[in-house]
Amino acid sequence: MRRSLLRALLPLLLVAADRGVEIRGFITDRPIVYVDPIELPLFEGGAIAGRMRVRLALQAANTDSALRLYLRRPETRSALLVALVDFDRAECGPLAPINAEHMSAALNRALQRAGITDARQVLILEVNSEPV
Repeated sequence: MRRSLLRALLPLLLVAADRGVEIRGFITDRPIVYVDPIELPLFEGGAIAGRMRVRLALQAANTDSALRLYLRRPETRSALLVALVDFDRAECGPLAPINAEHMSAALNRALQRAGITDARQVLILEVNSEPV
């Protein structure tokens, strides 16, 4: 009974618990935890030449996994941010197209290395870059 009550209240808890924080929860038939947009500088020749904006979501196996992801949001966001910084440095430029397939693989590997097993996969909702 406690588990069914938790599942019934989970969407309300996730939305009400932390408005405006890095990761917001939204539970559907496919549990998804949305990550607030991330913006990173793009470097070229040792100077900031542009910026990259990324919107991500984490797909969980079930609502229990989504809740655990939501509760581990600082650690999850940190792992994603480190992976994006490494990806940014290695593969991005202000005028070059961004390889979303490579980015997806890098983000998923980063979560595995961080031991965040509740995320089935990282979903890239939007990615773009522009010169400054």
